[in-house]
Amino acid sequence: MEAETESRQRALMNAQMRTLEAKGYLEIDFMGLAKVNEVLHECIAAGANSTSYLCQVVQNGDKPSRIYYFHQGNTRFQLEYLPETNTYIMQELYAQHEIMFQVIERIPLLQSLEGEGDSEQDIFEEPDLERWAEEILHAGASLYALAEIRCIGKEAQVIRELNLVIHKNLMWVLKREPEEEITRDRVTLSTAIEELCLWLQAV
Repeated sequence: MEAETESRQRALMNAQMRTLEAKGYLEIDFMGLAKVNEVLHECIAAGANSTSYLCQVVQNGDKPSRIYYFHQGNTRFQLEYLPETNTYIMQELYAQHEIMFQVIERIPLLQSLEGEGDSEQDIFEEPDLERWAEEILHAGASLYALAEIRCIGKEAQVIRELNLVIHKNLMWVLKREPEEEITRDRVTLSTAIEELCLWLQAV
């Protein structure tokens, strides 16, 4: 009975190793020895040793998606969380400008954002930021948030934030720098992209 249980456990372990090998996570040599894929190993090490990282939240509906960007030495990668399947997708990035491209690509590039605002704009010029955010998100606006997070001991602390709020043909940029209050500015699409690039260059 004990030998049968051990045989089942070994068979299950071998099946799991073959699955991980098929996905590219493990590399198994001709001796049957397994090791973690080198790129995956480097990314895991970069994530574990990073003193800071970026988190991007895209909320366009009920379930927000989160993308994490890590950079340590020459290793860069993004980790995307998919709430529908409760899984993560990892993608290696090869240069700093790729992080910038991935962040900007997730913003809807609608030409109508360059136009003048419609009659609804007065409704959403509420001076109280918290109330304004609640009202505009309730009205169906989309939120694209970016934060630089620094690891201090066992804690993670948000250092800087940049948020884009988009409602129909209106767009706002909300920023918070260290030791400063949150600012809100109505912008065009081109200005929003420029703000994003400048923010990312300061990372």
